[in-house]
Amino acid sequence: MKPCRPGWRWRRILLIFLSLALAAALTVPTQAATTQDYDALRLLTEAFYEISQKFVSKKGEEEMIYGSLRGLVNSLDPDSSFLTPEEYQDFLNGQKGPVAEAGLELIFKDHLLTVASALEGGPAFRAGLRPGDRILKLDGKLVRNLTTQEASRRFQGKPGTSLKLQVLRNGLVKPLDLTVTLESLALGSVTTQILKDSYAYIRVRFFTDATPGELATAVKRLLSHVPPLKGGVLDLRNNARGTMEQAVRTASVFLGDKEIVSTRGRPTQGEQTYRGKARDRVFKSALPMVVLVDQGTARAAEIMAGALKDHAQAVLLGAKTLGLCGLTKVLPLQDGSALIITVAQCYTPKGHKIQGKGLEPEVAGQTPATSGPTAKEPAKPTTPDQDPWVIQALELLQSGKPAQVAKKDAS
Repeated sequence: MKPCRPGWRWRRILLIFLSLALAAALTVPTQAATTQDYDALRLLTEAFYEISQKFVSKKGEEEMIYGSLRGLVNSLDPDSSFLTPEEYQDFLNGQKGPVAEAGLELIFKDHLLTVASALEGGPAFRAGLRPGDRILKLDGKLVRNLTTQEASRRFQGKPGTSLKLQVLRNGLVKPLDLTVTLESLALGSVTTQILKDSYAYIRVRFFTDATPGELATAVKRLLSHVPPLKGGVLDLRNNARGTMEQAVRTASVFLGDKEIVSTRGRPTQGEQTYRGKARDRVFKSALPMVVLVDQGTARAAEIMAGALKDHAQAVLLGAKTLGLCGLTKVLPLQDGSALIITVAQCYTPKGHKIQGKGLEPEVAGQTPATSGPTAKEPAKPTTPDQDPWVIQALELLQSGKPAQVAKKDAS
């Protein structure tokens, strides 16, 4: 067999990308490949060639192609990822047996691994990680060129595994050095408490398939309270874990068969509306409600908060939410790798786009001086009756203003 000529692999790469462009053009007849498309492919191939010939250390063809795809998909949005064949198989197989974790929801923001939320009471929360923290190093190595999926797996493993993190936090000049020890999480997702004057506090820390049932049971117990409830505070802060389906089923406890969320993708795909089920409704009559949200509120929590707000049953109090709510789809590729990309974005029942915008609360939360963004001490959970935002929400309920705010917002 004759050896391949030096430029052979680059012509092969060019043919691969040209084939992809032509396939896309043939799939959608109205979108023909343009001169700009071919110019872009030529530029990409030229860059591949220069890197192969002149970079200080030799790079394999597969490594470069996968690296370029990883970077391309990472530039789309925080929920999109590229999976190598091995990663895709792990994704299909799922977790085998109980796995310890840090209790983190992670995204890539401005090319840095960023904490979306730290599960309250979990290892990362106790270590002091907070929404918005940017993880620079993991066990002494720079965190870069990872997908969101791969980064999340780095924070899972055997119970007792310690991870040393270097974290950049807004307001601090120097990075923080934190240690997180992985552990199996056996936390319930819903907790409740009766506040003074017969107002209820309901905390949804994260969403799982069990959350709708947990919430329904908790609400039934609250509704049996004597004297009867006057209203409630629903706490969705620091909650970025959960799917659209889990959000719809959980919101049904309050809203029954009303519209919970809609999704919109490309014009050819149209709009999809997701409604709850009447039989799941536990609150038969609306009670005044304040929903607590912050920069760690995302995904399922944003869907639920938006639905409650738009149906004029709740007032949002706190800080603007993260704005991370899309419908993703897994697209397998020919070599066994796969793309996970956002194919549609979420909208509240009144048509407010959540993805990239977030939900703006009607009432800003009062930030206590001792827990500002420059605080260095580990996060310490407080009881609801000591929480400044819960106290603020309770005062709002007692004043009767939530109904006025909701009515003004609905008009």
